[in-house]
Amino acid sequence: MSYFEERNNPVLHCCATEPLRLGRAHILRETNGGALVREDAAGMYILAADSFADAQELLRDVDGVSFIMLCNADFSPLIERYGLDNRMVFRQAAYLRRELPPEDPRLRIEVAGGRSLARILEVYHLNGPESIREQARRGELFFATDAQGAEVGFVGLHPEGCFGMLEVFPEQRGKGYGAALERHILRFCRETGRLPYCQVEEDNLVSMKLQRKLGLEISPETLLMAWGREH
Repeated sequence: MSYFEERNNPVLHCCATEPLRLGRAHILRETNGGALVREDAAGMYILAADSFADAQELLRDVDGVSFIMLCNADFSPLIERYGLDNRMVFRQAAYLRRELPPEDPRLRIEVAGGRSLARILEVYHLNGPESIREQARRGELFFATDAQGAEVGFVGLHPEGCFGMLEVFPEQRGKGYGAALERHILRFCRETGRLPYCQVEEDNLVSMKLQRKLGLEISPETLLMAWGREH
């Protein structure tokens, strides 16, 4: 039985177990006290461990790390040697319910392409252009318009499988469309056999409230993501 199977913590560990299950990651090292996973698309390392000592052992002699996620933010001293200037402290949220959330009848939501993909590339810069295009090619990036055809926003999956890329255009905010877009991606994940999960920055109380409202469970543990300039 693997480390993740023994711990059985789907909310905390879905950042590793979902990419593994989807064939988008592989285990580099595994011990009784932890596992080090490498996600293939972004080249991200994912470290889960029971203790600081377990984490230290898993990272021993691992060099050239430019993008890493720690399932325990307290392990951050272990990655100082990599010189990663950008960091995000967050909690993980996962939708474990079986029932599908309802769609919003006010919106028309389709896979992004053509003009809608160009609009996303124009305004969204947290992912690189080629990564965004690849998500659209996979059918994992969606664009919404209202009944009058006005642009509302978009939502999609990141390459490793978590959902995000959620954007409601300024003129459309305050109408509940953010929740509607998230419900769509929750449905999409469930209908395609995935576990819907996302990462919420520790101080983003608005998003924390939305995740709970939509029925997601939030990890009590605090996680850390760190990356260099090339990411």
